[in-house]
Amino acid sequence: MTEKKQIYFAEDGYREWMKQAVEPYLKAYRKYAYIRSYDGTAIFYNEYRAPAAERCIVISHGFCEFAEKYNEVIYYFLNGGFSVYMPEHRGHGYSDRATEDVEKVHVDEFEKYVRDFDCFMSELAGRMEKHRILFAHSMGGAIGARYLEEYPGVFEAAVLSSPMLRMTTGKYPRLVAKLTADFYTATGRGEVYAAGQSGFDEKPDFEHSSCVSRARYDYVFEKRMKNLQYRTYGGTYGWVRAAMKITGILMKKRNLAHINIPVLIFTAGREHMVDNRAAAEFANRVPGASLLSLPDAKHEIFNAGYETRLTYYREIFSFFRADQSRMVPWKETENEDEEQNEQARKVLGVI
Repeated sequence: MTEKKQIYFAEDGYREWMKQAVEPYLKAYRKYAYIRSYDGTAIFYNEYRAPAAERCIVISHGFCEFAEKYNEVIYYFLNGGFSVYMPEHRGHGYSDRATEDVEKVHVDEFEKYVRDFDCFMSELAGRMEKHRILFAHSMGGAIGARYLEEYPGVFEAAVLSSPMLRMTTGKYPRLVAKLTADFYTATGRGEVYAAGQSGFDEKPDFEHSSCVSRARYDYVFEKRMKNLQYRTYGGTYGWVRAAMKITGILMKKRNLAHINIPVLIFTAGREHMVDNRAAAEFANRVPGASLLSLPDAKHEIFNAGYETRLTYYREIFSFFRADQSRMVPWKETENEDEEQNEQARKVLGVI
């Protein structure tokens, strides 16, 4: 295994690296608790405080996801000197659900996610680092983008990874999908699984997943198999209706005009979950936004192939350094990469 692959994990031995190196490292820093949102909903969150950190990253996860799915991502951020905070959105993980079916994701208004996120940020504001960066994926990208519009000034920069700025609707035209979701919701059946959605299937299906890395798919699937709280798997017509409504709102020019921070947007070349054209529109309308497409990635870019992931993280940390330079002088040394490599090797027990 090469030096770089010891830092940005390869396929071979991935599970062992996660179990023996990453998870123990995260456990040493992890604290977890609940907050009560504006309507009494219990929102579960994890926090990882990096020693002497001046900046933190807040993660807004995607549809049907949970905090432990981001162990590798959190590890890189934490090991890079950032504290990390991550709530599980309502209806996900250990947070309260709107339905008794733990495998079903339902919400009647996406603004509830946004208000939950604001309650979380307000609750933890007293102990969060002053300089804050948003990292948001997929559904979390819609929540995060809307949050940036409604609550300017909280974050100094943002990374949107495969953001759900407009949904794809598969074999159904958007208008048909919208009218169907409207009909089911209006007739009191908003909690019914939407067409093409279902509960958790215990049979793995890597080939149709959003991952390129089989090792990473298997790692997350194993966690779903072991924990009922991680088996969120399908959305309702109410969720579809709410998602289509919020993306229409957040993409309005007058709302995008409220975003005045640097935003780095990643899109996947093999995308099948969200509409990449909306990301391009977002980048064109937000002055501080830049767009990078990774042609070999599927929807979960952090679960792409090695070369794509290497590019992904290099761009993210380069963006973080550029963001830091706006706050304090940034000095690069000739030995910077080797110093970071040595630190990572120490953490992994290589030296």
